[in-house]
Amino acid sequence: MVCTLDRVIYEDRSAGFMIASFKTKDEAVPSDARSTFTRGDKMIRFTAVGYRLPTTGAIDVDLDGHWEKNKYGLQLAVDRCVEIIPKTKDGITAYLSSGLIKGIGGKTAKLIVDAFGVKTLEVIEKEPQKLLTVKGITEKKLKSITDSYTQSKSIRDIVSYLSPYGVTVKKCVRIQEEFGAQTMDILKNCPFELCSISGFGFKTVDEIARKTSCTPNDPMRIRGALQFTLDDSMTAGHLYLEKETLRNKAHELLNAGYANEAVTLAEIHAVLSSMVKNNTFVHENGCIYTRRNHFNEKETADAISAILSEKVQAVDVTKELAESQRNLGITLSPKQTEAVKMCFSGNLSIITGGPGTGKTTVLRVILDVYRRISEKGEILLTAPTGRAARRMEESTGFEACTLHKALGLITDEDDTGTLNDTSDLTVDFIITDEFSMVDMALAKELFTRISGGARILLVGDADQLPSVGAGNVFRELMQCGRIPVTRLYLLYRKSGTSRIAINAKLIQEYDTRLHFGEDFLFCPCESEAQAADRVCQLYMDEIAQLGIEKVQILSPFKSRGDTCVKNLNDRLREIINPLSPALAEMKVGTRIYRTGDRVLQTRNIEDISNGDVGFIRQITKEEDDTCSALIEFGDRSRTYSQDEMDMIELAYAMTIHKSQGSEYSTVIIPMMASHYIMLRRNLIYTAITRARKKVILVGEKKAIYTAIHKNDIDGRNTRLAERIINQR
Repeated sequence: MVCTLDRVIYEDRSAGFMIASFKTKDEAVPSDARSTFTRGDKMIRFTAVGYRLPTTGAIDVDLDGHWEKNKYGLQLAVDRCVEIIPKTKDGITAYLSSGLIKGIGGKTAKLIVDAFGVKTLEVIEKEPQKLLTVKGITEKKLKSITDSYTQSKSIRDIVSYLSPYGVTVKKCVRIQEEFGAQTMDILKNCPFELCSISGFGFKTVDEIARKTSCTPNDPMRIRGALQFTLDDSMTAGHLYLEKETLRNKAHELLNAGYANEAVTLAEIHAVLSSMVKNNTFVHENGCIYTRRNHFNEKETADAISAILSEKVQAVDVTKELAESQRNLGITLSPKQTEAVKMCFSGNLSIITGGPGTGKTTVLRVILDVYRRISEKGEILLTAPTGRAARRMEESTGFEACTLHKALGLITDEDDTGTLNDTSDLTVDFIITDEFSMVDMALAKELFTRISGGARILLVGDADQLPSVGAGNVFRELMQCGRIPVTRLYLLYRKSGTSRIAINAKLIQEYDTRLHFGEDFLFCPCESEAQAADRVCQLYMDEIAQLGIEKVQILSPFKSRGDTCVKNLNDRLREIINPLSPALAEMKVGTRIYRTGDRVLQTRNIEDISNGDVGFIRQITKEEDDTCSALIEFGDRSRTYSQDEMDMIELAYAMTIHKSQGSEYSTVIIPMMASHYIMLRRNLIYTAITRARKKVILVGEKKAIYTAIHKNDIDGRNTRLAERIINQR
């Protein structure tokens, strides 16, 4: 039916979902669906729900769908929404200035229509360069206008087709970017191509495919299931699956929902064999890899073996070591002394240890010793995150940068590396801290780019959470037996040792007899709601004493339960930075940002790293009615467009995974039995070792004990150590 937007009742822009009131003259609207509110214009009003519905009443639309009854009454569930492009100058002006097309506001819309009249939309679509004759339209603005117009026109068909399956507008845009003009053809004829896009589960794609002529045992469907199963295993850190495991998991997936076996193991085996034959997958020793994972693991092993095979003369640094200790006023323990000497005995070595074991002290001495034996040698200090690199710089006095920056890597939305610089690392001494965070893909870039003759030191804590990406690189290198490793241990009886360090050591040993006191507190709570209240109160107390930058809440869950990151962030922002006429706001999907908000960067871009925390200093309304935000990250700042704010989150609370590489004076950690699925030893260990001075655990002791006793730290499928050993 032809109708016009009356008002928006609810909108989730990130998902593209909307509930809205529409008005029409069409008498086909059921009487039960008609609103009693008419505003005196004799139009019939009704409520519609759907995805990517119009956000302006400046144009008419043709809505197609079905009527559904719920607790709010009879509503139109929209399956298809088609814009009816206006044909008058006034109508076109209203359409262009409605906000649907970026880069065009009311003033610019009038100028464009004055110039091209009723042919304006034809000009935008077929001869957009003519718009450059309009005052105020530059090449940059023209690109914004044409991109937005093209996307707005084509994305509706995609959203209309996919919205019944819960596919968000954001994902629809990604599909369009991936497949371009072929998108609709692929959706209708080769839907399992969607499995190649991160974030698309097989079940969703399978449901879409069932609208087509795809049969249950269609090879295309089986390929999609195998690809999804192998890709999905990477989220658990696996680089491969055993052939039988992959086949069985795919069999279960393909037959879900069918009363009888719709796809046989033999049919799956046949498709899997063809995928290996055409090099989609790699089959090696009973293990099935994606081609990329196999390449990364093999290349990394080859590069490390080549480094270990180089003949590098050991340097006796006994004299320089004594001089450095005198100069720095440091007395090393025997184990720390061993670590320094080991670093100069070969070209690749590892130092590992928990908090309070002296890793930073050893690094300072190593760098001082190196300067004594090689004044002109070029040093490169790196870490996986910007925060870890800055901590490294502060503690050593030497300049440090992220691995991504050192390697010339740019990361996209899914944090997969894109090379911006392919040159080798032509330095003499490379030190990488927090190496437990390095996944296989990043390790491959590092080790294959190191020039011959360089000395390499890897530093990290093997008991922390493993890398977010697939692989188990740090532990595999420690276990291969070809790389010298020094383990630094905590001295229990050492005067002044903090309870944080002592308890970290106890957790490593599965010992639940933790030491509690003024620097390691436990606040009991019986429910998540009570724990959330307590966490918020403790946070406010701590920031009142220390300042907001020195206190951090770390939660196991991002968006589940009262003590999840999202819930705590929403609550704390309204306490710390409440709505005020003096504070500008911007809305991005369902999220609202305000001037003064503490925020977290979630992707690597330019000089801002994934995990950097900063503050919104200014929000500005732009000419095209969008907003931009100036965000300050310590000594760096950047202006973000409204679209770019999808890489920004509130940061009063963050997940434990996001905190890796960071340190805070005080850390507050909710630990509830309801967190069971996330509770494990390396999670609680990582959380408490983010604190320098105080840890506050809030919740249930049984949750803490569960986490300490549960260990799946090494449960990742990888053969990196085996490959290095076999090349001896």
